[in-house]
Amino acid sequence: MDEAEERALRALSRSLDWATTSEHAWNPPPFHVDGMHPRAERLILDGIEDAAAATGSSPLGVVIQGEGGAGKTHLLGWVRGRITRAGGFFFLVDFSAGTDFWRQTTSAMVEDLGRPSYGPDSPVQAMLALRALSELAGIGEPDVERKGLDTLVDGLLATDRRLLRCRDTIRALALYAAGSGPGLEVAHDHLTSTLEAEDGDRQAWGMSRGVKSPHEIAIELSTILALAGPSVIAVDQIDALLEHSRQDAGPADGEPRKDLIDEVAGGLMALRHATRRTLCLVACLPSSWNLIRERAIGTVQDRYRPSLILSTIASPGIARSMVERRLAVAYADAGFTPPDPAWPILPAAFDTAPGHTPRVLLRRVSAHVDACRTAGSVTLMTRFDQQEAAPPAPAPAPVHEEAMARLDARFAELCAAAEVSQAFDPEHEDELGPLLIGAGLKAWITEQGEAGLLYSVDPPTGRRPALHARLRQALDPDTEDQRHWTFRIIGAPHHVAALKRLNDGMQASGLGSPDRCFVALRNLAWSEGPATRAALAQLKEYGGRSLPLRADDLRVFAALRQLSDERDPELEAWLCARRPAGGTELLSALLGDVLEPRITDPPPAAEPPGKHAAPSIVVGRRQDSGAELELALSTLSRHTVVFAGSGSGKTVFLRRLVEECALQGVSSIVLDPNNDLARLGDPWPEPPPEWGEGDADRAERYFAGTEVVVWTPGRTRGRPLSFQPLPDFAAVLDDRDELTSALNLAVETLAPRAKVNGASPKAEKGKAVLRQALEHFARRGGGDFAAFLDLLSTLPFDASQIDRADQIAAELRQLLTAATINDPLFAGGGEPADPARLLTPSAGRRARVSVISLTGLTDDAKPGFVNQLQMALFSWIRKNPARGRPLSALYVVDEAQSLAPPAPKTEALASTLTLTSQARKYGLGLVFATQMPRGLHNQIAGNATTQFIGRMNSPAQIGVVQQLARSRGGRADRVGRLETGQFYVASTGFGELLIRTPQCLTHHPPDPLTEQEITDRAAR
Repeated sequence: MDEAEERALRALSRSLDWATTSEHAWNPPPFHVDGMHPRAERLILDGIEDAAAATGSSPLGVVIQGEGGAGKTHLLGWVRGRITRAGGFFFLVDFSAGTDFWRQTTSAMVEDLGRPSYGPDSPVQAMLALRALSELAGIGEPDVERKGLDTLVDGLLATDRRLLRCRDTIRALALYAAGSGPGLEVAHDHLTSTLEAEDGDRQAWGMSRGVKSPHEIAIELSTILALAGPSVIAVDQIDALLEHSRQDAGPADGEPRKDLIDEVAGGLMALRHATRRTLCLVACLPSSWNLIRERAIGTVQDRYRPSLILSTIASPGIARSMVERRLAVAYADAGFTPPDPAWPILPAAFDTAPGHTPRVLLRRVSAHVDACRTAGSVTLMTRFDQQEAAPPAPAPAPVHEEAMARLDARFAELCAAAEVSQAFDPEHEDELGPLLIGAGLKAWITEQGEAGLLYSVDPPTGRRPALHARLRQALDPDTEDQRHWTFRIIGAPHHVAALKRLNDGMQASGLGSPDRCFVALRNLAWSEGPATRAALAQLKEYGGRSLPLRADDLRVFAALRQLSDERDPELEAWLCARRPAGGTELLSALLGDVLEPRITDPPPAAEPPGKHAAPSIVVGRRQDSGAELELALSTLSRHTVVFAGSGSGKTVFLRRLVEECALQGVSSIVLDPNNDLARLGDPWPEPPPEWGEGDADRAERYFAGTEVVVWTPGRTRGRPLSFQPLPDFAAVLDDRDELTSALNLAVETLAPRAKVNGASPKAEKGKAVLRQALEHFARRGGGDFAAFLDLLSTLPFDASQIDRADQIAAELRQLLTAATINDPLFAGGGEPADPARLLTPSAGRRARVSVISLTGLTDDAKPGFVNQLQMALFSWIRKNPARGRPLSALYVVDEAQSLAPPAPKTEALASTLTLTSQARKYGLGLVFATQMPRGLHNQIAGNATTQFIGRMNSPAQIGVVQQLARSRGGRADRVGRLETGQFYVASTGFGELLIRTPQCLTHHPPDPLTEQEITDRAAR
């Protein structure tokens, strides 16, 4: 591969972003292929023509269904171009950002009115509407002074008296299009159903003080815009709305809330019925439309044309045209002329493309390009109907020293020259905030290399935006589930204006739904008023954050924006090498743990002949070829999930996994809720017939080198355990982020015990004193729990800013002391649960397996116990990382849904999520197993590299695991008919495979142990 080819393939790899986002609707890429979905295109064009020709009513709506990757969002970009050509308006309602149908619809209309109509330099849609309305009113050029607004309203009322009820919204639309300062603020407040900030603000512009509902505003906007042209309201991401409601319903039910389905269906019906000259277009998964069609208000079906399901690619010609257009754009950027427009794909390969979705084709092209770059030579792709094993991600292209030095100097020059002070000015924050934060986020995505393909940044929003940036992570490209981070600079010094922007941002971010984080960026102190304090408490409760924004960070973002505009060909490689955006205080604090850090290991020493290049374990035999399937131990450090029902062979598989790790010298902690894992120290009375060749020898080596210890918390007999509720603060004192994580975990643990985890003013003050006392205690070097109780009894004056903090602390001490009396496990007797003791084998043994039987604990006590265990484990791994070993230890959690469900929140959830996001950095492998995949928090599955799926018995659970399988490119279509010991597996380096797992090396009779047998084994 020569340098030109490498540059071309690098550009192509960067451009193959198959995870289509809302940016493709507002900035449609130049590779749309007409005729890919001809029936859908015809229906949509007919609808636009009907809306353009109508004088009042709206045409029937159109529903476009399709699985993930079928091209729904891409099609919306094409629709936007078509309605713009017809002189109309386009609005995209994205329900991934919230759940209130009419508020989301109206917010989208207002925001999109502030977007350019047909290009980055074109007038915004609101201005086009205002010009058309002014011409209709016979007043020529728009005038948004008070007198001009009066003239506009009078002129329009002369044409149609029915507009009388819309007169305030006409004024607001005009001010939103061309106003500034107070006028723009008044317009935004009216259009977003917000009370005026000060009495008389609206009267100055001829508007009444009344606040209309979002439903009313949407209808009035449609009525007014119909005078200027047709509209399309495209409703997208209903799937995310229903998925979030399914998570809110809890693991026992798991279906979307019926009331929410009714709200969506009723909203869609009213949207089509009440709007004028508007084509309502719904894009969703077939499963989402079926829910609405079958279970909600029946008349919604009468308002929309019979829905279409976007099919897969129908012909080789369409496939070739789609791919060649993608290639042409990338090659033009790289200045490369390929030997064939389809290079590096054989033209004959497109004969195998029909039957696949566009996303599948692009994924397979991307995999082939990566394979070529990794190999250092170009081979031509021959087929689309065979999935290539994923190659290792190609190393970032080396940056020549001269280019590195040039970009370093240019970056330093731009940082020094950047003037960013106006970004903190409330008069300019809406203009500069989206540009600077958006540039920083886009650079951060590029810095992630291949992993950055899962991320996108929304295009800049309209006038007076509620948010300044939104970063999206595609969690599941097939179900289109996403994770969002949203940002808003709030520089307003007045408490009312600041609170209004805070509330607007929280509303627009979708805060409160799963996987949504809103970040309020403010350098001024917040008001101490009750309304502001309540809003900040809500922000914190839902996982949002209020952070300062350093000028140095903004200078970096400004420099990166300029570098991007300059389009240096070495910029991407420089960003991957230098990572300036990720190094800012803002993004390192928020996104530092989102992706595991890149660690460049030294080349491994040569292995003796016959040895594996890296330690690995056999997890089963492939059912298609009979070959053994191995997993590298290092893969386990990136976590594993096992979804399998009763009779699947899950327990045998978990035991064999622990046994194989022990043979490699890796110790384990195993949580045993059902008394069926404590036999890990029992040999078979005689070799079982299911053993394979060499298993007898492996069993002998396992028992010779492995020490199995059974622990019985909650039982005085056997081997009881207790936990100290505080982490080791001394170990993290020098790292600000790590100390914050440790303090958060400690507060999460102690707040319920001290009765300060509620929302009352008393609980809020108590929790604040607890946090500040813990921080004071930590900065003094920490200590045991008794020392902390002593501190609470005589809390120093300077430890807290809360009035009467010493009295509150004394009360906290009494409550925490009572907790130690009422719960013997809480800072009580028994052997201290030191992870070093749980994981360190005795002399002469290679590994220790600590099985912790949970049957001695009540259901209410289990989450608290596990939380303490995980806090201790978290502190231990930070001080004892793998350090060159592929895996430091294994932590196995069976029936994980009882400890970390999506709802309700358990005491163990915070520490579980902390481990799943950070343990991989230290080489700790996590294995979560459950019979109820719907009942497990989605961040756990999302952070797992390896997924095993065994037989499921419940139809509802079968649907869930098949959805999880599709998210990794598989299908798991036989999951309800699998035999015992058969599992689908997907991991790094390979897609879905069906394997048969081996019998465990330790005795596994059909019945679990009794409590007495557990106690006997613990006493050994």
